[in-house]
Amino acid sequence: MIIVLMNKTTILNKHLEFKKTSVHTSEKIKDIKRYLEKFLNFTSKPLNKFNEDDLAKFLNSLEFSTRTQNDIKTYIKVFIKWNFADWSSRFRNLDRLCKMQRPSKAYKPEQMLQIEDIEKLVKGEQDLMYKVYWLVFFYGGFRPSEACNLKWSQIDFDKGVIIKVHTSKTNRDFYKSLPREVEHLLKEWKKFNSSEWVFPSPIKKDCSIKSRSICCRLKKLSKRTLGQEVVPYALRHSIATILYKDDRRKDDDTANQLGHNKSMKATYMNLDEDTLKSKARSLWIKTKPLAKEEKEELNEKIKQHEEKINSLLKFEDKAFTISRQNSKIVKLLMKTLQKSKDSSNTKLLKELKQIYAEE
Repeated sequence: MIIVLMNKTTILNKHLEFKKTSVHTSEKIKDIKRYLEKFLNFTSKPLNKFNEDDLAKFLNSLEFSTRTQNDIKTYIKVFIKWNFADWSSRFRNLDRLCKMQRPSKAYKPEQMLQIEDIEKLVKGEQDLMYKVYWLVFFYGGFRPSEACNLKWSQIDFDKGVIIKVHTSKTNRDFYKSLPREVEHLLKEWKKFNSSEWVFPSPIKKDCSIKSRSICCRLKKLSKRTLGQEVVPYALRHSIATILYKDDRRKDDDTANQLGHNKSMKATYMNLDEDTLKSKARSLWIKTKPLAKEEKEELNEKIKQHEEKINSLLKFEDKAFTISRQNSKIVKLLMKTLQKSKDSSNTKLLKELKQIYAEE
C-alpha cells in the first residue's frame, strides 16, 4: 500500500477551498491563509509529524494583540480538526491551548480624541478626498477596511445620508448615518468623483485606497497637527466613547452605528475617572417624565421669569442712560459757574463738584 503525502501548500489550498463554503469575503480568506502559513512553516517538520508541542511553541511565539491571537487560534483549531483524523489524541489539550483570552483595553481614556482634535486633523489635511475620508470614517464609526472599500451604491442620500455596511465579523447588515456638515462635504466630493468607489486609489485605477496607506497617512498627519501619532482604530474607539457616554443615546443605536454587538460596549467605551464618578453619582437620581399640565405650568413660569429679566434689563439700561445725562448736566453747570465772577456761586460750585464725584 502506497501512501502519498501531500505537501503543506497543497493541503493549505484544499483547506481554503473548504473554508470558502462558509467564509464569503476574500479579505477573511486572505487572513486565514496568512496565519495558517505561519503555523505550517513554523517548523520544518512534515505536517504528519506535527504534535501538541509544535502547536504550543507556535502560539507562545505570537506577538499580536489578544484579539488577533484569538482569531489565529480559531483558524488553527478548525484546521487541525479538519486535517488530522487523530486530532483528539495527537492534540489532547487543543481546547485549552486555543482557549479565547479576554482582550484588555486597547486604549486609555487620555488617548481618546475629541471633536476638536478631528477638526484639527481635517483642517491640516490638504487633499479634499482625504478630508472627506477622515470625517466619514470618524463619524460613521467605521473599521478602516469598511471605509476604504465603501462604494457609492451603498449610500442613500434621500432624507440625509444612510450608509449600508455588511460586517463579516457578525455577518449582519448595519446602517450608519452622518452629521449634516459631513453630508454636505460628501456630496461635494461626489461631484469630482466618477469612480464606483467613494475613495478611489490615486495610484491604481478601479481600486479603492488601502488600509495600510491610510494608517501611514494618519500617523504623519496627526504628528503634524496634534503632536502625537494616532492610528485609525483610535478614531473608532474615540467616536464609540463619545456616543456611549451620551446618556441620551440608546446603546443599541450606538452599536448599530459602529457595526458590532452591544456586548462590545465595555471594550470600546474608554471613560476617564471623572466621567465614571459622575455616572456613579447619578445612579439614584432619576428624572421622571412630566405630565402635560406640569409642562405647561413650568413653561409659563419660565416665560414669566424671562419677562421679568427683560424688564429689569430695560430698567437698568434706562437708569444708566439717565445717570449719564445727569452727569453731563452737572458737568455743564460746573463749567458755567467756574466762568462766572459772582462770589455767591462758590458754595454752589462745591456742592456740584461733590455730586459729580458721587456720580
